[in-house]
Amino acid sequence: MREQGITELVRQSMESFGLEGSGTRILAGVSGGADSVCMLLVLKELGYEVSAVHVEHGIRGEESIEDCAYVRSLCDAYRVPLHVVQVDAPAAAREYSMTLEEAARCERRRVFRETAGREGIRIVATAHHRMDQAETVLWNLIRGSSVGGLGGIRPARREDGLLFIRPLLECGKEQIEGWLRQKGISWRTDRTNYDTRITRNAIRLKVMPLLEELNPLAAEHITQAASDFRQVEEWLVQEENDLWARVILEEGDKESKDLTADRVLLGAAPGILRGRILRRMIGRCTGSMKDIGRAHVDALDRLVSGPNGRMASLPGGFTAFSEEGILRLTRQKEEPGAGDCPIGKGGVYSFPRVPDGRQGEMTAEVSYLTWQGGEVPKKKYTKYLAYDTMAPCLVLRTRRPGDYLMVNAAHGRRKLKDYLIDEKVPRLMRDSIPLIAQGSHVLWVIGKRISEGAKVREGTECVRITVSGFQ
Repeated sequence: MREQGITELVRQSMESFGLEGSGTRILAGVSGGADSVCMLLVLKELGYEVSAVHVEHGIRGEESIEDCAYVRSLCDAYRVPLHVVQVDAPAAAREYSMTLEEAARCERRRVFRETAGREGIRIVATAHHRMDQAETVLWNLIRGSSVGGLGGIRPARREDGLLFIRPLLECGKEQIEGWLRQKGISWRTDRTNYDTRITRNAIRLKVMPLLEELNPLAAEHITQAASDFRQVEEWLVQEENDLWARVILEEGDKESKDLTADRVLLGAAPGILRGRILRRMIGRCTGSMKDIGRAHVDALDRLVSGPNGRMASLPGGFTAFSEEGILRLTRQKEEPGAGDCPIGKGGVYSFPRVPDGRQGEMTAEVSYLTWQGGEVPKKKYTKYLAYDTMAPCLVLRTRRPGDYLMVNAAHGRRKLKDYLIDEKVPRLMRDSIPLIAQGSHVLWVIGKRISEGAKVREGTECVRITVSGFQ
């Protein structure tokens, strides 16, 4: 392509970002490769006030030093202010349990942010081009991405008060190198770009050539599709925000981070929006979208449409429960043991294994109410428990070390083991008696007593639990 062609593409991109050439300050990330060299010089030609930042990652030894010397020479020749920053990407990879590529990318972003902030520059330019976009879309597709991931690299993105732009995103690799050759400008080549053990390199060097054999415009068409996906994503974000405002019933504080959602509204929502809401719920609770996979979202989706009393484990120690009309995500203070059966605020819960090992099925019917006063019914297998004793997770289980009951109004504690001995429960039966417990606090020894700490008072919220299949 002729020089004017690539310059015009960059000009159009900059106009789409709303950036005028004269006097606009930009910090350009310059590695010394063809892409970043081309971007730097085209931006300068278009009249932007460009500074460069070069990051030495501590990976490639002498080659890296030569890259830095080349960038210094280039910036001196074109009178471009240069900032050189050394980082230790291998050390960062070890410290944060990342791949070397991830660590290098994170370190670059950190340097870009810090350098821009120090220099008072609000725009950072990186030299991603059309092939980078195609690689990103294919990689996201292969590893299982949503619509947002299929949108690939955004041409512009605001982050931490900075505007990150990619002026070359519509330009092909051949166009970039052709422009430099016409100018008689050399560039550096990073040999690690040819290591096909790195996934992106394998896509670029093995997959893309095959696709371009089928259609020489493959990369261009993938880039166009990515643009369409980004527009779809923008629409979905608007719909998602509207649905979120309607389905989220309760949000915990910064410490608890619990969430309660309307299962009926969620169930009626289109599947793609429901999935986004469920994924967002997990991220809202855990504080990160990292490690949230489709399996987690699918597990929540089954809770939305399934019966009451089901649960799903989530990242970050959170557990989801399906209750009457609601989906509740909460962090368990104590991991359930083998055979533990979580119980929610309402519904009928069926357990395929009776804790004492007998054949059949044990069920617990749970209903939520406000106790209006009067004498609490004394039934062996129906009990009323104060609801505040249930937060955050009530389970049916057998005993474990450290279990206790509250035995008086002053909340004096008694070991469950001692209570069972006093009740003359045979040793061989003690491990099979079912309990309703919150952590180590036993609220109800089923068939026997409840804890003083679980007793209801007039005007208190409570749950009524009726157990069958154990008698």
